[in-house]
Amino acid sequence: MAFSEGYDAIKSQLGLDIAQLILDSGDAGIWLWNVQTGETIFNDKWADIIGYSLQELLPVSIETWLSFAHPDDLSKSEQLLNAHFKGDSERYICEARMKHKQGHWVKVLDKGKVQSWDENGNPQWMLGVHIDITEQWLKEREIEFLHAKLQKFTDNLPGFVYQYVVENDGTAYFPFASSKVFNIYGCTAEDIKKSADLMMHIIHPNDLKRVIKSIEKSRVELCEWHEVYRVNHPTKGVIWVEGKSSPIARANGSVEWNGYSEDVTEEVKSNEKIQLLTAVFTTTSRGILITTPEPKIVDVNPAFEQITGFCKAEVLDKNPSILSAKQQPTEFFELMWERLIRNGRWQGEIWNKRKTGEVFPELLTIDAMYDEHGQVSHYIGAFDDISQAVEKRQLLDELVNQDPLTKLLNRRGLDIQLHSFSHHAANEGNQFSLIYVDLDNFKLVNDTFGHEQGDNLLLEISEQLSLQLRDKDILARIGGDEFVIVLPTLAKLSVCQDIAGRCQKAVEGVAKRYATKVPVSASFGIALYPEDGKNAKELLATADEQMYKMKLKHKASPLG
Repeated sequence: MAFSEGYDAIKSQLGLDIAQLILDSGDAGIWLWNVQTGETIFNDKWADIIGYSLQELLPVSIETWLSFAHPDDLSKSEQLLNAHFKGDSERYICEARMKHKQGHWVKVLDKGKVQSWDENGNPQWMLGVHIDITEQWLKEREIEFLHAKLQKFTDNLPGFVYQYVVENDGTAYFPFASSKVFNIYGCTAEDIKKSADLMMHIIHPNDLKRVIKSIEKSRVELCEWHEVYRVNHPTKGVIWVEGKSSPIARANGSVEWNGYSEDVTEEVKSNEKIQLLTAVFTTTSRGILITTPEPKIVDVNPAFEQITGFCKAEVLDKNPSILSAKQQPTEFFELMWERLIRNGRWQGEIWNKRKTGEVFPELLTIDAMYDEHGQVSHYIGAFDDISQAVEKRQLLDELVNQDPLTKLLNRRGLDIQLHSFSHHAANEGNQFSLIYVDLDNFKLVNDTFGHEQGDNLLLEISEQLSLQLRDKDILARIGGDEFVIVLPTLAKLSVCQDIAGRCQKAVEGVAKRYATKVPVSASFGIALYPEDGKNAKELLATADEQMYKMKLKHKASPLG
């Protein structure tokens, strides 16, 4: 390890142990600084981090550091140094940006400690290291960018998007809520980030018990949560809110809901007035149809005609099934009628079709009307075309569960799929397998050709891996150069090895076009359900362990 001039004298003066210094610093840049004189000594790695040889920087001094450090980071560095000099901190630790020879900024973790003090107790020589953390820094910036993009998207929706969690001890909170939460509940996302108590207190007392009961049912049965209820908004007064979310069981036993709520006060009021005012029936934007108990359609409103394209004369005395897109099974309608007869009300999403044959989703509410004898005299159905809401919900699902570069599932999306496979396999006795694929030496592509070419290689590898799989197989990218393949109904090791081998050759074929010092290749590991694990965590851990063993073999080979 080479140091700049003057190191030998300082080594004997401070009694530094070279072997221990190398052991402690590893691949880090080492610096020695005389706080009083400004004399500074660096090793060759210190210069390498910013793209220079040590010889190019000579002569070096504290001014060398000051000239390469980002001006905005120097004041923070000075504050932390003074705190260390005064004894407020055991050592000096600071993250700072430095200007690379090629013009871009790199980020280093700057750590140091005073080694000697003069007779007046003032610091003299200080020893420290620079550790390159640029890759971690860039990933953090990418995550911040994606989060800001998601926040911007959710903030433009009419309602608010949220993530709601109930822990095993009953603690409930909202890890994520878009800014529109204020329009619905009169509070901020920060107010409910650690506890949902504030929101629960805002729900109308007459509806609170029902809402809590429905949440508990959704938690236990892992069924969709959907409720319409009143909220005592601090500025708007009482408003009606519709909330809908889907639960996911976490590995630790807690349950997470991802959903959407919006102010539906106008729609609810319209539905109530429909029973009393004909004017509302004719002017509301919701499609409405009235049927007999059989059922046969006896009336529709103008909005019905506008949404469906059918005029009143074409549907009178017809069964409402003429609107059905037949995309739900018979069991769906059997359950709908069972609940409608039992509760006098049904609400849910249903796929219908327009006169043109175009299929569209609608949010449908059916209420039973009773005569003086308590018998059903009519049913009133009111619906909204929710095509745009469904598209937005699907887009949100893609943003949350999709890798932005390859458009494959990300780690979160993969976990959801694996949870589903594990659940069904356990109940139905099915088997499946997964292959964990990790690219070897991929970093050399980024280092040699730049990150844009690295992204292009990842896209090509994604396409080639997909070509090796069946339509029902799942390919996910869970890390920078890590992929996972899920093979439903396949749990034979030899077949999985054949598929993994094809994938390995496909990667190597694509990587040949990128002539790096050491060629890019792939290591893989295989896990079978249930032999190697009964849940996503166990299966991924097994496959990762097998992959790592292969990676070690590759490193041990002459081609490394």
